[in-house]
Amino acid sequence: MTVVPPVPPVPDLRDPLAFLPRQDRHKPKCGPVRPSKVSRKRAYVLIAVHVLIGLHIWHWLATGRSLTPVEPSEAMQTIEGGRINAGFVLFLVLIAGTLIFGRFFCGWACHVVALQDLSAWLLAKVGLKPRPLRSRLLVLGPWVVAGYMFFWEPFRALVGWREVPLPSPDTWELHLTTENLWQTFPGPLMTIMTIVVVGFLIVWWLGAKGFCTHGCPYGAFFAIADRFAPVRIKVTDACNGCGHCTNVCTSNVRVHEEVAKHGQLVDPGCMKCLDCVSVCPKDALYVGLAMPKPFAKSQQRIVARADLTWPEEFLVAVVAFVAAQFAWRGAWFTEGVPLLLAVGLGVITAVAVLLLVRLVLRHELTFQHTVLKRAGRWTRAARLVGVGAALLVGLAVHSGACQWRRNALFDDMRQLRSDASRPQLVALLDRADRALALEVLDDPGVRELRCLLLWRLGREAESATELLALFEQRGRLDHPAANLNLAMSCLPPRGLRLDVAEAAVKRVLQMRNDLPMAHAMLAEIERLKAR
Repeated sequence: MTVVPPVPPVPDLRDPLAFLPRQDRHKPKCGPVRPSKVSRKRAYVLIAVHVLIGLHIWHWLATGRSLTPVEPSEAMQTIEGGRINAGFVLFLVLIAGTLIFGRFFCGWACHVVALQDLSAWLLAKVGLKPRPLRSRLLVLGPWVVAGYMFFWEPFRALVGWREVPLPSPDTWELHLTTENLWQTFPGPLMTIMTIVVVGFLIVWWLGAKGFCTHGCPYGAFFAIADRFAPVRIKVTDACNGCGHCTNVCTSNVRVHEEVAKHGQLVDPGCMKCLDCVSVCPKDALYVGLAMPKPFAKSQQRIVARADLTWPEEFLVAVVAFVAAQFAWRGAWFTEGVPLLLAVGLGVITAVAVLLLVRLVLRHELTFQHTVLKRAGRWTRAARLVGVGAALLVGLAVHSGACQWRRNALFDDMRQLRSDASRPQLVALLDRADRALALEVLDDPGVRELRCLLLWRLGREAESATELLALFEQRGRLDHPAANLNLAMSCLPPRGLRLDVAEAAVKRVLQMRNDLPMAHAMLAEIERLKAR
């Protein structure tokens, strides 16, 4: 007798929270969707962009000097340092261009979009086609990050919270070339982590263009500009609402609904990839001039399509912010975690917490296309997801604890008086040792602080040995006082390492050009080298 295996229970389709994201009810009509005619062309353009990036790096390596990074994040250097660089100029040009043509740059020339498209393509090759996760609060992430990057320091200067005032725009100077092209970019480990997190994990968990939707600070500016752009994707009367356009849109826009309601695309998330135009079986979509509708609500933002309840919205928003700012940003994993990677990790951590909550509370759960819980029972995939999510959240908590100890230590060190007693110094040294013991990998900033405390306690030889080891390990020190102590230890009568002393003093002058002691030490080093 043949034994028929039990059929797994079918989830209750009336319960939208049984799926994360919710089941997409859109199904294209009128035959199969034809392949996009422009996706290959766009891929070639994005490859050409990366060739130009490679040529830029090659020129710098070959000549020792090149154009400053052509990256919008460099605008922060202009605001905080008063140096107008190529990134700042590019950012202004892109915003102006978006005001006219919409977000064509995002779709056709952004290296992060290229990474996400490549990730989506590779995931599709192994049978994974994630649906977009729609959140009413998490989507505000780009605005929060943009505000922090470009407006937080001017605000601090305005209310008097900055010790050093920001340079006035009328004092800004043109600074279009650099000898250190890679100074503001992450190292190899953080680059790999960015590819994995911002590319594959974000796309897999949150859908195509997931980082653009939930984390990209430049996209916040482009989204505003796009709403007023007269160049738009429009529709003719030939449209029959088949939905092929929506099916191929990697920007997660409900194209067929928007053109039916507005006669044009109003969603500022549209990156003008033009896949929708190329697959329309009626050739009803086209790029043309139209009166913008800047205050129209996009169809993917209507409340009925939100994937989360309001308590879940607040949960993921708080977790994403706290994890990005206080757990991941600056965390030490042989390299410091940069801001945009921290944002990606914060979003992923928030989704992991949401999954754990739903695994505990929900009777049915399917995440993307993977069944995690049926009839109250966890599947094998759920166990793997649960363990992975718990480990990620645990690592975030540990990283946050390390960051809290580190920041508290640095705050107390900044408030330490020059005439501090020996017991105070010993207590701080003990806290530094305990902070290092908590960390998986020793944070060089804490090690530098420890060396400063050793120096003030009279243990100068021990401090100098540790500072030199740190310098040789990383090629630099980050604290001005640590650099000055290292330089003093390398000059007569303590030592004679003029190359190290010179590098340390120049590092100080890069950070603080107003220190007479550093200028005097540099003059002494030049005198000794001339002998």
